[in-house]
Amino acid sequence: MNTQNAYTAFSGHTLIAQAQLPDIALKLKHLSETAENILIFNDQTGRQIDLDLSGSEQEIQQRYSEPEPAKKVGRPKLGVISREITLQKKHWDWLDQQSASASAVIRKLIDKELNDPASESNIMLAKQATDRFMSAMLGNMPNYEEATRALYQGDQAVFLKLIKNYPLDPQQYICRLSMHAF
Repeated sequence: MNTQNAYTAFSGHTLIAQAQLPDIALKLKHLSETAENILIFNDQTGRQIDLDLSGSEQEIQQRYSEPEPAKKVGRPKLGVISREITLQKKHWDWLDQQSASASAVIRKLIDKELNDPASESNIMLAKQATDRFMSAMLGNMPNYEEATRALYQGDQAVFLKLIKNYPLDPQQYICRLSMHAF
């Protein structure tokens, strides 16, 4: 799955930007003062975020660009961070029987899960992201509660029927967020 987060900004029910955080921030900085009700969402989690648009374009760019990773234990040049995990004896026994190191096997298992949109955990993450967005943007719309129930029950046909009269931009964004929820 995508490791770099993209964001989407709405003014009311109108989509105004979809990009990485520095680009969204700069676009919002250039909007006129009359832009109302701007909400920004993380496309991966559906969480709403706030941005500090004060300062120059360069300051905003620096503020929202990826920070330099701090020096940590492990192999930071490879993106490896050392941490402790706790497993039961049967798990350690199974890991000991594998041809690769325990760390390599665990990384492969996690990567397999992350890259499988049909995995149980990724389906739940897609449902939660969709629900967060719907709650923030459309919580007072008709059929909101019924649509949320259909989302968590995995009934895509009913879900799509219930959101069909929602404003177009949020409706399309909901469809994108929920793409792997069913």
